[in-house]
Amino acid sequence: MQAAFSFPNFSQMYPNEKRKLKRLREFLRYQYAYRCHHTQCKQFTTFLNQCPLWIPLFQQHPYRVNSLLSTYCNRRWHGAQRLQAITANLQAATEQFGVERCQQLLTAGKIRLATLTDSLCLNLNINTIDPFEGFFSLNIQNMETGQSVYDASFTFLSEKQILIASMQGPKGEQAQEVVRVATKQLHGVRPMFMLVNGFRFLAQQLDCQVLGIPHRQQAKYRWNDSARLLFNYDEFWQENGALKQGEYWSLPAEVERKPLEDIQSKKRSMYRKRYEMLDSALEQISAQFS
Repeated sequence: MQAAFSFPNFSQMYPNEKRKLKRLREFLRYQYAYRCHHTQCKQFTTFLNQCPLWIPLFQQHPYRVNSLLSTYCNRRWHGAQRLQAITANLQAATEQFGVERCQQLLTAGKIRLATLTDSLCLNLNINTIDPFEGFFSLNIQNMETGQSVYDASFTFLSEKQILIASMQGPKGEQAQEVVRVATKQLHGVRPMFMLVNGFRFLAQQLDCQVLGIPHRQQAKYRWNDSARLLFNYDEFWQENGALKQGEYWSLPAEVERKPLEDIQSKKRSMYRKRYEMLDSALEQISAQFS
């Protein structure tokens, strides 16, 4: 029997913060936001207790409710819109993934969707990087080291729409080398582009449209802080063939392929292996959702 959900208090959300000034600042922010969005907090609590499947998501990390109080995927959403977006996302995930797969995801934290190469795989995850950018993610992981090569968080806007809300690569001095090696292993496909292909394959099985977040609406966008966003989302979606339709970028459903006869002979072997990898990934994802 799933325990009832109650909205976390400040101590539950920040149990390990020892810095006094930081703790005071966050306490004041929490109190202000909770009072401003008290109605949404009550409605969210009611929603989870009526749909208890997702209670563990917020019991595991109470800080995730801060996405309701602060920012969730689209920085322009206000409190009522965030509530609607979060509940729609959880309802759509339940319908699209099925209860059993959702329970597996909550318990294990990830589900392998496809093995891409001898050392790289594509996973569906509970997003552990930043709940402000969504509760779910796809990532490419090195199976030998367990290291994540690239992550992309997402939210369901409805049962028929997936919004990619962030792209995040590795950090540290070896970040460029990690991406370079992964690109070689992926037969010339850069990891961030392979993740977009992963979304396309997943969306094909779920009969969904894949959308991209506009640059200025990304959760971490700040007009005076370019350090948070290392690349321009609008430019990235266009590189993937997306067109602006309404509020978001709409990505093509199919992966673009060049005919092998149009490719230089010295590169045909690489492209052949790339297409075999893409076909295999699609087959594996299709088998899981058939």
